Amino acid sequence: MLTLRNRLVLVNLLVFLITLIVLTGVITNQILGHLYEQLDRELAQVAGHALGHVALIDGRPRLMPDPDQGEDTFGPDSFVRLLDTQGAILAGQGDYAGVDVARRNLPVAEQGVAFNQRGADGAPLRVFTQPIYAAAGQFQDGGSRIVLGYVQAAARPEEILEITEQIRRSLLIGIPLALLIAGLAGLYASRRALQSLTLMTQSAAAISADSVVEQRLPVPRAKDEVQALAQSFNATLERLAAAFIRQRRFTADASHELRTPVTAILGQAELALSRPRSPRAYQESLRRIQDEAERMQRLIGRLLALARAESGRQILDFEPTDVAILVRTLTETLASQLEDQDVELRVAAPPAAVITTDADSLTQIVLNLLENAIAYTRQGQVEVAVKQTAEALTIQISDTGPGISPDILPLIFEPFYRADPSRRQERGHVGLGLALSYELTHLLGGAIEADNRLQGGAVFTLTLPGRSM
Repeated sequence: MLTLRNRLVLVNLLVFLITLIVLTGVITNQILGHLYEQLDRELAQVAGHALGHVALIDGRPRLMPDPDQGEDTFGPDSFVRLLDTQGAILAGQGDYAGVDVARRNLPVAEQGVAFNQRGADGAPLRVFTQPIYAAAGQFQDGGSRIVLGYVQAAARPEEILEITEQIRRSLLIGIPLALLIAGLAGLYASRRALQSLTLMTQSAAAISADSVVEQRLPVPRAKDEVQALAQSFNATLERLAAAFIRQRRFTADASHELRTPVTAILGQAELALSRPRSPRAYQESLRRIQDEAERMQRLIGRLLALARAESGRQILDFEPTDVAILVRTLTETLASQLEDQDVELRVAAPPAAVITTDADSLTQIVLNLLENAIAYTRQGQVEVAVKQTAEALTIQISDTGPGISPDILPLIFEPFYRADPSRRQERGHVGLGLALSYELTHLLGGAIEADNRLQGGAVFTLTLPGRSM
């Protein structure tokens, strides 16, 4: 299996090879094109010079070399020949004279054209063809000038072929060498770049449930993607560590809370069985056992509800709900239970405040907040205010109790957390109501926050989406 480093190097080498081949091809074509253009100009001059030695004899063109120069009339290394309009060879000088005529190139030679052709020995030749026109003023029926024949000048492009061979040999040596250098450099660079990832992998593999609270990944100094990855992973570890701490504290608190009623039940049972007692004493022991069993039942019920809410498995039934009626019903029910307490419940709500929500979950949230406010208000008032806008519905529950310490505010929605530990047994207060309200609020798509009032006391604000029917 290829590692990430090797894959990166291979991809870079492939891109480098393609770029090198394309760039080399473009440069080579430009060089060869320039050399062929220069050779074509020289051949055009030779062909033009040969045209000056063409004479019409009996209406047919004849090549007339200079008597003084003979075979060197057109240059010692030049191959020149004369063709008729059908491509038949009329005369020639040099080895090119007897080479087969490429007739397919003659019709396009009206302005002079250059092309490549093989000589008699198979060696490549560069051929330039120049038409021979009749005297000025003589035209064919179509209006074009009359072509009497063609002059062809050819040369062996040995210098160009040698340069081409040199380029080919250079590429055969240079490209593998360049790939080797690029590959080694890529391996070194990728190793340096991915070294931090290797260290992060080793550190991450060493993290366990016991070390997640303290152990973190090393963060490289370079401000790059690897540093961002390490920071993001460490942030995830921070959240994971916080979750581990909360889970451990939750387990410890739950064990402690369950141990208390179980211990009380066992103690009452042992006391009742230690010696014969009167029916009244047995009834008192059974009543206390029942109270502790009911308390344990409430605790287990809230633990299960909190677990369902945190896992998102809470079954919700969204339907139109009049929050104003819901709040009034809850406050009236609780007010009837507070006749022996010096606590007054007040409600400020519009005649109707309808939104689409889960009524059971909202009832549980408001009930938990009201019970919490009543539990911390020994004497005074608990006020509930309901406000509705087009965007949201707000339920604000405030009390005149001691308020919440600023140090405690960030922890107020943690399970089993109590601002006043002395209230552990009061009204069955086990420290799960606010945590459950927090989770249920988020399931309903809302938000909940706690704060202190300027005039004293605490205030909890519940905000829900204003989905109305």
